[in-house]
Amino acid sequence: MRNPTPFSCGWPRRTAACARTASLAICVLSALSRPASALEAAAAKVDITPDLRTEKALLAGFGATGRKPSGVHDPLYARLIVLREGKDVVALAGLDLLGFEHNDVEDLRRRAGYDAAGRSLFVHATHTHSGPDTLGLWGRLPGLSGVDHCYQGRIKNTIAEALKLLETQLRPVKAAGAKGELDPRGLCRDSRDPQVIDPDLAVLRLTGADGKAVATIVNWSCHPEVLGPENRLITADFPGPLCARVEAKTGGACLFLNGMIGGLMTPDAKSENFYEAARIGTAVADAALALKTASGAGRLSFRSERILVPVENSRYRLALPALTFGHLLLDSEGRPLAPWKKWSLPLRQLFVGLTADAQPWVESEVSLLRIGPALLLGLPGEAFPELAVGGYDGKYAFGRPLTSPGNPDPPDVSRAPKGPYLRDLVKAPVPMLVGLANDELGYLAPGYDFKIRPSKLMLPRLPGHHYEETNSIGPSATRIVTESAARLLKEAR
Repeated sequence: MRNPTPFSCGWPRRTAACARTASLAICVLSALSRPASALEAAAAKVDITPDLRTEKALLAGFGATGRKPSGVHDPLYARLIVLREGKDVVALAGLDLLGFEHNDVEDLRRRAGYDAAGRSLFVHATHTHSGPDTLGLWGRLPGLSGVDHCYQGRIKNTIAEALKLLETQLRPVKAAGAKGELDPRGLCRDSRDPQVIDPDLAVLRLTGADGKAVATIVNWSCHPEVLGPENRLITADFPGPLCARVEAKTGGACLFLNGMIGGLMTPDAKSENFYEAARIGTAVADAALALKTASGAGRLSFRSERILVPVENSRYRLALPALTFGHLLLDSEGRPLAPWKKWSLPLRQLFVGLTADAQPWVESEVSLLRIGPALLLGLPGEAFPELAVGGYDGKYAFGRPLTSPGNPDPPDVSRAPKGPYLRDLVKAPVPMLVGLANDELGYLAPGYDFKIRPSKLMLPRLPGHHYEETNSIGPSATRIVTESAARLLKEAR
């Protein structure tokens, strides 16, 4: 494991074996003097930057092929928080990666020992577009995977070891949170009509009995793509400076959870450079630090619902061999398909097409995590902000017209769904809507404006703004995910 970075939780500077022994002894003694149901936490970050000397890394996020990196501008981290209340243990892992698919999440849970009752792991990817391909979509040629499986395995082992060690560092904390709105102008803009930006900024602070910060969770929505397709340096983009600013100001760890970034929420940057990434990250961090937090009731809990989603995207069907490491292929009843079908189905799609009965399905999940006053709704993709806040009346257009005057095929917002929207359903003092949680299914677009050209490659795209459809698993995913979220939130109430 690479050198972990210490925070106020007191990451030990000795061997892991000695640290476990000493820390366990301290925890046993201190447990006698604290309530059995007290919330405890520990936090740290570990380096997950690819080693360019020994590991293959192709930068993901733009175009149909990966970009060979020329170096590292700033490290990529896995930022980790472990919480315990009574017998329940929940861990959060925020990864400076484009995405982390469901198979990898389940594998990480097994390696870290979070696959048993009362032990849950919530994994989020910040979605940096200047990190390695971890999804299998950005190889050297279109349709080939750019994933280095040795790298993928190494970082999972690193994270698993760090999570186990953090469990020996738990100490009582208080949770306090706040929610506000951040004017997105100069920070984030909407590149697809209708103009809807989710302005919500939420923060949760975990503070020890000594008054010192253990961890801060920040939830805000924008693509980490200040650095564009010409960039060849590995970077966490704006979430890196954001977390660094919070850590410097508080002395504790910072975990950034990206939100509703579909539609497409892109940085409102003056140019594609590291200065602008730092400006945006610092501005969001300072706004989060300025929020006045208040303690609130709420027990630690985690719930999730397994969902099955059809692979309706014809381009994804053609690329199944590159994609299947991230998801098992299933039939509509959830039964695994024979391994050879990852090759036969693309051929069938290419020559005759797939009927609804023959199309593959994948497993994913929607999750709900409560930490004190905060309620985190985890969605497995890049959800459009309209799904969260509506905004079809122009309320969240922030000075821009709802539809661009030059749009040749503007969305018919009269057909848009009425509320309540997802944020209306998250009944908590500090609601957090988290995208790319425990999986990455691509864009989750509202069904009324999901438009594609019915061809093998969905090209050329239809007039207007319809890039996101070609990078979505299909139109059914949005309905399946939002219905699952509504069920979980109803049960939580």
